[in-house]
Amino acid sequence: MSLKKAYSFKIQPQYVDFQFRVTMAALGDILLTTAGLNADDNGFGLRRLHEINSAWVLSRMAIEMTRFPEQYETIQVETWVEEVGRANTTRNFCIRDEKNEIIGNACSVWVFFDMTTRRAKDLQTLDGIHSFALAEPGLIDKPIKLHAVDGDEYDGFKVKYSDIDINGHVNSIRYIQWISDCFTLNNYRKYQVKRFEINYMTEMLFDDYVDIIRSEVEPGDFRFEIRKDDKIACRARVVF
Repeated sequence: MSLKKAYSFKIQPQYVDFQFRVTMAALGDILLTTAGLNADDNGFGLRRLHEINSAWVLSRMAIEMTRFPEQYETIQVETWVEEVGRANTTRNFCIRDEKNEIIGNACSVWVFFDMTTRRAKDLQTLDGIHSFALAEPGLIDKPIKLHAVDGDEYDGFKVKYSDIDINGHVNSIRYIQWISDCFTLNNYRKYQVKRFEINYMTEMLFDDYVDIIRSEVEPGDFRFEIRKDDKIACRARVVF
C-alpha cells in the first residue's frame, strides 16, 4: 500500500483565464478532485461516507505557486495524508510540471462532517483511517487561523442554485472564485498570486446574502471576510 500517490491532469481551456494560465479556482478544484480520488483509493471517499450519512468538509487550505500551469499543460499532483487527529485531518499536495519540477504546493485541513446534525464528528470513530497518516509534512506553512478583517464592502449578492454542492451548502471553490473576482484584469497582468489561504467557518446556504469585505493590510497583501448576516462564513488572504 502506497501512502503517497500522484494524479495527472491536463489543463483544459475551461480551466484558464485571459492569460491562458490556470485560475486559482480551477487549481483549487484540481486539488479537491485529487483529494477525492485519493480518499476513494484509500477507502474513505464520499460514497462510503454518504453510506453513514457523513461527508468530508474542507476547513482550511493554503496554496503557494512559483508559476501557474498553462493551457494544455499536463501536471502531476502528488498527495498524502500527514496526520489524523480527533477533530480534523491534514492532507498535503505537491504540484509538478511536465519536467517533473515543483511549481506549487498546498496544504488542506478537513473535518469529518455529520450530514444530519451539520456538525463535526470524532475521527476516532472512522475505523482504519489512521493507518493512512504518513507523518510527513508538506513543503509550505500550514494554513493558520486568520483574524477579523477591518475593511470596506467590495461586493454583495445572494447565493444561487449553481453555488450549491452535494452537501447542500456553497461549494468550497465558489468562495475562491468570489475572492479572485475582487481584483482587476490589470492587477493579474502585473502580478501573480504567491500564496492563497482560506478558512471556512460557517456554511452558507441557498438564498443567503453574501457580503464580501476587503482590506489591503500591506502592499500586495489582501485580507477578505465573507459574511452572512451577523456570522462569518470564511476569511481569506491573497498575497501577490
